[in-house]
Amino acid sequence: MKSSHAMQLINVLDFGGAESLALNISMYLNKLGKCQTSVCGLFGGEGPLVGHAEKNEVKVYFFKSDDGNRLKVMWNLYRLLKEQNVTVVQVHGSYLLQYAAFPAKLAGVRLIYTEHAKYSLCKSRKLRRNARYFSLLVDKVVCVSNDLKNFLINDIGVNPYRVEVVHNGVNLSAFQPKKIKTENRSDQDKLIIGTVARLSDPKDHTNLLHAFSQVVKIRPNLQLILVGDGELRPNIENMIQELNIWPHVKMLGRRSDIPDLLASMDLFVLASKREGFPIALLEAMACGKPVIATDVGGVKEIISNCEDGIIVQSESSEALAGAILKLSDDKALRDSIAARGYEKVQSNFSEQAMMEKYMKLLIPSGEYHES
Repeated sequence: MKSSHAMQLINVLDFGGAESLALNISMYLNKLGKCQTSVCGLFGGEGPLVGHAEKNEVKVYFFKSDDGNRLKVMWNLYRLLKEQNVTVVQVHGSYLLQYAAFPAKLAGVRLIYTEHAKYSLCKSRKLRRNARYFSLLVDKVVCVSNDLKNFLINDIGVNPYRVEVVHNGVNLSAFQPKKIKTENRSDQDKLIIGTVARLSDPKDHTNLLHAFSQVVKIRPNLQLILVGDGELRPNIENMIQELNIWPHVKMLGRRSDIPDLLASMDLFVLASKREGFPIALLEAMACGKPVIATDVGGVKEIISNCEDGIIVQSESSEALAGAILKLSDDKALRDSIAARGYEKVQSNFSEQAMMEKYMKLLIPSGEYHES
């Protein structure tokens, strides 16, 4: 029986949504013993993902720099695919697709293109054009939401017969809503609002801070926790000072204990102005937390408004403030929304279900070996 080698192709060897998914897929296949697995950072040297990958017996490859030479990158990738006997490569994002399409085809490697968000595509006409052309060379296009699928088909021109939706999922065993970690709470009398998101423009912390500044004037017992780091950290720190809400806001930076931090929150808020299919939202719901999110990307595919979460207009601090105030003042409503959200994630968005779908795409029946 033929031995398969599934390679995940990412931008850099750092932790992000796509990067974490790529590593998790490799780890899942490793545990099943279905095939060889590896992760390749096309433009990134050693980063924090490397140690985690190697600890879980996932091979890691990377190219130090492209030096602005696309042909060099493509040649190096072609050689790697041939030397390592890769049988399928999953490329994450349209930018990498334009580098991977020809090398994969020349090497006789099946190509799966996974798109996580439309932010980059919306910004660049060239990237949209390339995504349309190079999608003709892929075996399957995977989208993380129906919203993204419709965008690729209707706005980019991708063949609908090539497109499949695989919703993101979460490791349900990592989140225990009944085991509240009270040690994360410095003041039991405060109601803690939190978010987990990279400090970058699409996550729109500006909107969240403006909304919180309105609400905390009315409910001074509120505290806001920001988990995550990014290029906008200095701007966000300055805004916290300018809005004079610094006594009520904690910036925790990048953390690995996300389940514990979520467990310490009373309310989770995602104020993004652009999203794909937000894993952070799923994680909060899996932890039994009531959630508020903006009406962007695949959020409506996760939340039924006013049933298992509250959806508000994006980039509207007034709408967001109103939703925060509503849930802050109504514990019964918070508990009801949290319970229904927890049940929805348990039923529809498990990591196991997601991984089984990716396995079928990456390792067709009869192509894998048992270790």
